Amino acid sequence: MHPERYTIDADAIRRLGVQRPYLFYPAQFWAHKNHYNLLRALCDLDGYDLVLVGSDKGQESHVRSMVAQLGVGDRVRFCGFVDTPTLIALYQGAHALVYPSFLGPENLPPLEACALGCPVVAADVPGAAEQLADAGLLVPPTDPEAMAAAVRRLEETDVRVEHIARGRQVAAAATVDRYVAGVLSFLDEFEPIRRCWA
Repeated sequence: MHPERYTIDADAIRRLGVQRPYLFYPAQFWAHKNHYNLLRALCDLDGYDLVLVGSDKGQESHVRSMVAQLGVGDRVRFCGFVDTPTLIALYQGAHALVYPSFLGPENLPPLEACALGCPVVAADVPGAAEQLADAGLLVPPTDPEAMAAAVRRLEETDVRVEHIARGRQVAAAATVDRYVAGVLSFLDEFEPIRRCWA
């Protein structure tokens, strides 16, 4: 993502009816995206709203049901698909990207957040530390208390500034060649495992 190529829409957040401060999670509504544990974390984060961006892949109604069951309906905004300038504005306005997906680290949102100066709280899944280095706060994806604690850590100015700076460094180093090299390395390591089945 190259934010300098776009005119930032300063009114985008207001037009969506999003209140600040908010947490941001751009993810399709798949089960493995782990909205449930993020919603449980939100229950422990009074004063924060949650903005969800992404198309329905069969789980949105279930997520909406969980929102109602947990009693956070007035704090969760379902925005569906948004255009690139709005997406950029949402990253830049967020207190943090919270990315609890059970699968990764090929996901682009953490790197987009790093590039746009948005601190990252991400699931500590295989490969996440390699993708984010020390730029993100990594938490167990099934531990909403840890997610909430990481969000609160980013309320400390020095912690926040440090993670934004580290994120920009990670984003600057995340070239296509480096990504492809990482994928090829993974395939090399996986090859002996792959030979175990027909």
